[in-house]
Amino acid sequence: MKKNIKVFVIVLIIFVVLLGLFLISQNKTNLVGNDRDAHGCIASAGYSWCGARNECLRSWEDLCTSTVPKTVTFNCDEGKNVVASFYLGGENVVDLKLNDGRKISLPLAMSASGARYAKPDESFVFWNKGDTAFITEGDPNTPTFKNCMLVSE
Repeated sequence: MKKNIKVFVIVLIIFVVLLGLFLISQNKTNLVGNDRDAHGCIASAGYSWCGARNECLRSWEDLCTSTVPKTVTFNCDEGKNVVASFYLGGENVVDLKLNDGRKISLPLAMSASGARYAKPDESFVFWNKGDTAFITEGDPNTPTFKNCMLVSE
């Protein structure tokens, strides 16, 4: 009787393993991130093809344009820095790369003085005046990147 139970358990384990392998092989086509387009862009990760730049990008991180930006670096308090790529002319957009790994693209917004780029809901604002800049996130009175100074070009 014990021998029959051992054989049954072994057969059951083999069956479960084979069933699992079969199900995994069937679901490979439905994996998240397995939706590359003809250019290799992963739509489920927010990427789409930008022919002007010949690369995959996320529209909220980078502007799809053939315009060559003016790129500068600002060093800020607390060892932070911001690389800003200004698209001057028709686009009026800035692409930012923050030293914490975030990338964001912002349109030009209304400003009384200096250049102000902001998300429509004002949750992220980049201010630039001359050789200085700062960023606010959420609370407009509390900069998260402050006392940023332009690095010599």
